[in-house]
Amino acid sequence: MTSSPPTRTAAPPPDLPAGAPPVELYVYYRVHTDHLAAALTAFEQARDAQPVRLLRRHDNDPVFQTWMEIYGPGLPDAADTERRIAAALGAFAQGPRHREAFAALAGPGAAG
Repeated sequence: MTSSPPTRTAAPPPDLPAGAPPVELYVYYRVHTDHLAAALTAFEQARDAQPVRLLRRHDNDPVFQTWMEIYGPGLPDAADTERRIAAALGAFAQGPRHREAFAALAGPGAAG
């Protein structure tokens, strides 16, 4: 295992006007297949039952899996939870954690 570089962060969103849709946070990174079980355990412990989703890219890379954490709009303290998970997974992430924020444009949760 090697330490990963710091999280690469997108520019912070500007102050949102009243009634703007909440921001959702997406963080993705690669994990070596030799470390999947330990990384998943670290994620679950750091998540501490918070509603953070963890997905893996559907591909056939035999060496790495790309994981994505999704912090939905209903998470009370997403920034703190993400920092805690980033610290727990820092030793497992191969390369930077890519961090991007999105707000709903259409569909459920979008501003009217």
